[in-house]
Amino acid sequence: MTVANPLIEQYELVKEIHYVFDNVEPKIKVRIYKIISGANTKYTWEINYYNRLKEEGDAYTPSAPYGKTLDEIENKLNQYIKRFENAVDWRQNNYF
Repeated sequence: MTVANPLIEQYELVKEIHYVFDNVEPKIKVRIYKIISGANTKYTWEINYYNRLKEEGDAYTPSAPYGKTLDEIENKLNQYIKRFENAVDWRQNNYF
């Protein structure tokens, strides 16, 4: 039997984290997913806002929000979240 709409990817929400920073108006929300089916890695994360530091021309969008373990993905995420402490601007992630 041919499947008309084959499953391409499947994700399981592992956790959602909310961050509140002084002088950053939006609440920063992050979701960490376990990849059940699809990519060659085990975990990924997405964030509702990207941030820009003073020396950057535009908000930095992480190019590889993936990891093989939950610890690895949380470390990458925490590195990005730490940038909000010095961010001068932020841009909404329209895909969140």
